[in-house]
Amino acid sequence: MNWIAVRHFPLDQNLSALSNYLHERGLQHRITEESGQQCLAVLDEAVIPALQDFLNQYAQGDVVLQPAVAAPSAIPTGPGVFEQAMAAPVVICLIILSGLGALAVGTPIASHFYFAGFGEAHSGGEIWRLLTPAFLHFGIFHVLFNSLWMWDLGRRLEYFMGHWHFLIFFAVTAVASNIAQYWWEGSTNFGGMSGVVYALVGFIAIRQRLAPHPLVAVPSALIGFMLFWLVLCMTGVVDYFISGSVANAAHVGGLVAGALYALLTKNLYQRY
Repeated sequence: MNWIAVRHFPLDQNLSALSNYLHERGLQHRITEESGQQCLAVLDEAVIPALQDFLNQYAQGDVVLQPAVAAPSAIPTGPGVFEQAMAAPVVICLIILSGLGALAVGTPIASHFYFAGFGEAHSGGEIWRLLTPAFLHFGIFHVLFNSLWMWDLGRRLEYFMGHWHFLIFFAVTAVASNIAQYWWEGSTNFGGMSGVVYALVGFIAIRQRLAPHPLVAVPSALIGFMLFWLVLCMTGVVDYFISGSVANAAHVGGLVAGALYALLTKNLYQRY
């Protein structure tokens, strides 16, 4: 492992509270003695800019080291999944609605939730149909795949943004990905949360570079895998192994929407 030095402190300064604060927020680090000083080092280079800003505030006495349970941006470290789920109610609701959407597909109920263009949805009083295709899923593996990514990446962003901001993020990127798919294919027979999943990927990839934070410090290999899967789906290979076809335009639309959202909100969610 290659440790990267971030800041040096006097040898007689007690850094235990600072170290505990960083550990509680999932920031992997170590403090060692080097040349008569204490050296704080990290493994992830992406977190250094945000950490340096925080340490500057810490050195000036502008930061109170509150326990992680009081910090809205910290990942819950409770003993079980239940506590983590309760801290991400929006994600849980989206997963439940996706499951219900999967059950609805193939029934007359689903016809009220497939996509409708803005004019059609507005004239028919069914404006929700711009959004609801995100909940429709075609098969158990489709809903499980999207729900697992939503549980992993979606929780990060809900902790990071807060519940209401994350709900807005979902609505904006779901509509954007649905419009992209309809514009490209011209068909309303599509659905799934994968457009929003790729919006999460786009947001995290851009935010990591603009303003790194432990909650969006997703391994680059994972982002790379998701982009590889996007390209693989676009080749049409995956269509041979599933019923129907992959909504590639929704994936691309979601990815772009998430990246733009990160650019437009780069000065928001500045939490430590």
